[in-house]
Formats: sequence, C-alpha cells, structure tokens
Amino acid sequence: MRIKIIAVGKIKKEYIKKGVLDYSQRIAHYIPFEIAEVKEEHLGRSIDADVFNVLLDENGKALTSTAFALFIEKMMISSVKDIVFFVGGAEGFSDEFRKKAHFLLSLSKMTLPHEVARMVLVEQIYRAFTIIRGERYHK
Repeated sequence: MRIKIIAVGKIKKEYIKKGVLDYSQRIAHYIPFEIAEVKEEHLGRSIDADVFNVLLDENGKALTSTAFALFIEKMMISSVKDIVFFVGGAEGFSDEFRKKAHFLLSLSKMTLPHEVARMVLVEQIYRAFTIIRGERYHK
C-alpha cells in the first residue's frame, strides 16, 4: 500500500515546511509516501476511483489517534492499493467532488488553515504507524 497527500496550494511558512518534511521522511520508513501540491482548478483531475479517497472536511468523521491507526491498519489488511488524502483550499471541496470520496475525515471541529491541516495530517499518519508497530512515540 502507498499513501499520498494531494493538497491545494503551497506551504509558505518555513517552519511548517520543515515539520511536514520531517514527518514525511519518518513516514517513508514505514510505507511509500508522497505529497503533491496542486492548484485548486486541477484538483478534479487528481481524484482516482481506483484508490481509497479520503477528504479532510470539517463535517467529516473525527477519529482519535488510535482509531485513525486502526483505520490505516484495516486499509492495509483489506489490500487497499493506495490511500489518497485530499487537503482542500480555503473554500474546501465542492459537493460534486465530496461525493467522489470514500471517506470524509475531520482533523478538528475548528477550522484550520490548509498549511496547518497538512502538518497535523502528516504527524497523525506518522503517529498511526508508531501505534500500529507498538512504538513509544504515541505516549
């Protein structure tokens, strides 16, 4: 299985870039991982019916870190080829795009800037793998 994040826009804040890069490198020790940055108008071309599509959405399902790890682990066990997480721009996703998702995930009931959401997402993916492997990071 591979994990990919497709995010609208570029990260401008250097400290967030460094954090995302750090966690991305950590994740790559567990699983093939990549992040693609796209323009909002190209987002529709990025969704693929052959992968498990997860949209970050404030109205999505909120999971604990442990439940998120179980979610990732179930995807791995069920032979899902790829998981693609979508991080939208300031306007979120259109209803049409949202209907193409397999799962809507909420990182918080609060609205997060897309850069911060991306940072939280990569940290939680890394945390999920440490939980799955029983490593100490989670505690």
